[in-house]
Amino acid sequence: HILTGYLLGILVFTTVCQASGLRAQHNLQIELFPATGRLTGIDEITVKSAFDRVLEFHIAERVSQLKVAVNNQPHNFSFENGRIKLTLEPQEQSTELLVTIYYAAIFDDPVPVRPVNADNPGYGVTATISEKGSFLLAGAGWYPELSGSQATYRLKVSAPAGLVAVTAGRSLGHKTDRGQTESTWMVDYPVEGLSLSVARYVVEEKSVGTVTAATYLLPHNQDLAQSYLEATAGYIELFSDLFGPYPFQKFAVVENFFPTGFGFPSYTLIGGRVLRLPFIIHTSLGHEIAHCWWGNGVYVDYAEGNWSEALTTYVADYLFKEMKSPKAGLDYRRQWLRNFSTLVRPDKDFPLDQFISRYDPVSKTIGYDKGAMVFHMIRHKVGEEAFWKALRDIYRNRLFQKTSWSDLQRAFEARGQCSLEEFFDQWLHHRSAPRFFVDGVQLNYSAGKWKVEGQIVQKDPRYTFSIDLALEAGDQRITREIDIAGETTAFEMISSERPRRLSADPAYDTMRLLSASEIPPAVNNIKGAASVQIVLSDQLHPDLKKAGETLALSLGLKNYQFIPESEVQRNQLIEKDILLIGQPAQKDLLPAMPDQVSLQPGSFRLNNALYNKPSDAFFGVFHHPFNADRIAALFIPPSNRLADSVARKITHYGKYSYLAFRSGKNKAKGVWPVEKSPLVYDFSEQKTEDRGS
Repeated sequence: HILTGYLLGILVFTTVCQASGLRAQHNLQIELFPATGRLTGIDEITVKSAFDRVLEFHIAERVSQLKVAVNNQPHNFSFENGRIKLTLEPQEQSTELLVTIYYAAIFDDPVPVRPVNADNPGYGVTATISEKGSFLLAGAGWYPELSGSQATYRLKVSAPAGLVAVTAGRSLGHKTDRGQTESTWMVDYPVEGLSLSVARYVVEEKSVGTVTAATYLLPHNQDLAQSYLEATAGYIELFSDLFGPYPFQKFAVVENFFPTGFGFPSYTLIGGRVLRLPFIIHTSLGHEIAHCWWGNGVYVDYAEGNWSEALTTYVADYLFKEMKSPKAGLDYRRQWLRNFSTLVRPDKDFPLDQFISRYDPVSKTIGYDKGAMVFHMIRHKVGEEAFWKALRDIYRNRLFQKTSWSDLQRAFEARGQCSLEEFFDQWLHHRSAPRFFVDGVQLNYSAGKWKVEGQIVQKDPRYTFSIDLALEAGDQRITREIDIAGETTAFEMISSERPRRLSADPAYDTMRLLSASEIPPAVNNIKGAASVQIVLSDQLHPDLKKAGETLALSLGLKNYQFIPESEVQRNQLIEKDILLIGQPAQKDLLPAMPDQVSLQPGSFRLNNALYNKPSDAFFGVFHHPFNADRIAALFIPPSNRLADSVARKITHYGKYSYLAFRSGKNKAKGVWPVEKSPLVYDFSEQKTEDRGS
C-alpha cells in the first residue's frame, strides 16, 4: 500500500530485467556539484554476449560534453531524443566490448515545498541536484542505460565533503579526503535501472544474519535510527521464514529531503516528516521490505500487468492485520470492497491485468485492493498450505526473473492440484466484480428441524465463484460453502434451533460490488465524485476560502465550482455532490446527520465530546439532502492559521466518514454504522410454516 493512512501514496519503482542476451557491467563514476545542479560522469560499460550491429543507450536529452569510445578508441555516434546510437564495425562485433561514455548534465527539477495532492509519490520530480539534497530516479537518464540489457554496477559517487550517496546493492564504504566524500556501491545482481539519493546522512547499521539493516537519516531524525533498525530486522526475519532467504545484502531506510514514498531494490526512500509518523514502522516499512521479495526480487512481467503491488499488499499490510485479530483482517477486506465500490466508477474501471502502476485513487484501488482480494480468494481456493508453499516455489524458481500472472497461476495450480484457468480468466481479464443478494428466503419447521430455503441472485456481470453462508440459530452458527454460477443459485440449510439471521459472505472473503446500504459515506466518496458544487458559508471568514481551495486540490477534484451560500439555488445542487465549507446559515442545506454528531454555532459535538476551540475542525461525509444517489460533505475549518494545514490532511483519511482535529492534530475518526445489507436476512419478523411431524 502503498504507505497507508495519512501517508503519501507509495509507488514501488521495480527494476525489471528484459528478455535479452545482452549483459552489461557498468563501472560508473559520477561527480556532483550541488551549487549548480550539475553532474559529470564516466561510464565504462563492458557489454557481453551476442548483439546486433547497432547498440543503443538511453540518457537524458539535457546532457552535454558527450563523448564515446569503444575499446578505448574514440568512436562516432549519433545522439537524438535521448538516444545514443553506435554503429559497430565488423571487427567490433565480438562477444565482449568496452564502451566508455563521457557526459555532463544539469538536473534541476523543481521540488515541491508543501505538496497538496499525493497521487504521484514523487510529485513529478525525476532528477534534481541541490544543496539540500540530490534525488536521481531510475529512468531519468542520469547515466547511460543499454537498451534491452541486464546490468550490474559498480558505482562511485563523489560530492562535497559530508554528502553521502546511497543506492541499491551493497556499500563498499564512504570516505572523505581533500574536501570530497566518495561513496562506492556494488550491485552484483541484474537490474535495469538505478536510483540515487545523496544528502548529509548519518549512517547506522545492524547485522541480521548475513544481511545488513541500515538507516541513512539526516541529523535531526537520527533519534529514529534504532527503532527503524530493530523493525527492519524483524521484517526481514518474518518474510525470510515465509518466502525464503532475503535476496539482497542490505535493506536501508533512507530519508529524502522532500516528501516521497518510494521502494527500490534493497532500500526505501521516505520523506523526513513521514518517517516521524508513529505508524509507519508498523505498516508501510513492512510493505517496502516485502517488495524486496515481490517486485524487486521476483521481477514483474508488465506485459501481463503488475501483480507485485497486490501481492505485497496482501502479504504485508493485510497479513499484519490478520495477525493482530480475525476482526482486524475482516475490517481490512471490507474496506477494500468499500474502496472499489466507491471509487471505481464503470467509466473508469479496467481489468486487473491492465494495471501497471498507481497514478490516481482508481488505479490504486484496482491494482492494490482488488488485486489483494484476488490473492485472498486464491488462498481460500487452493488452501492454506498450498498457497504459502506456492509463494515459496515462485520465489525460489523465479528470483531476478520476469514473472507474469501466468507464472503465478501455474505455481498455484501445481500446489493446489486444480485448474485455475476460469478463476484467473474472470478476475484478471474482466472489469468490475459480481453483485449479488439473498432472495426468496423461506423458513419451515418439520419433524423437529428448521429448514431455510432461498437463493442467491446475481446481477450482471455474472461470475463463477464460491461463498460462505452463515446461519445463526440459538447458540449455533452453521456455515456451508456454496458454488455460485449464473443468475440464481438455490440453497438449503437445516438447524435444530429456530434461525435468527442468515448471512451470505459474512467475512467479506469474496471480491464483490457492495450495495449503497453497505457503504457508509466516507472521504473516498468525495474523492471519487464526478462533479462537485462547493458552497461557501455566508458565515465563513473570507480568508478561509483558501482552505476550501486547498481541500479541493488535495482531494483531487477535477470538476468543481465555488458558489457563495447566498447565491445557491436548490436546483444547482440536486445533480451534483456537495461540499459545504463552514456551517451554512440555511439549515436545509445540511444533510441529515447521525446521532453521533450535532452542530451548534461556533462548536460541534462528536461522540459526546465537545469541540468549541478556535483550533477545532470537523470534516464529515453524509447522504445528500436532495438526492439519494449522491453525497454531501461538510468541512468546518479551524478559525486560525491551521485551516490550510488541516485541509491538506483530510485526503489521507479516505476510508473514514468523519474526522475531528484540534490544533492541527487528528483527535477522532470513524465510520458511520451500516444498518442493513442485501446479503443479510433477519428472521425475527417472518412467520413460520409448520408442516407437522
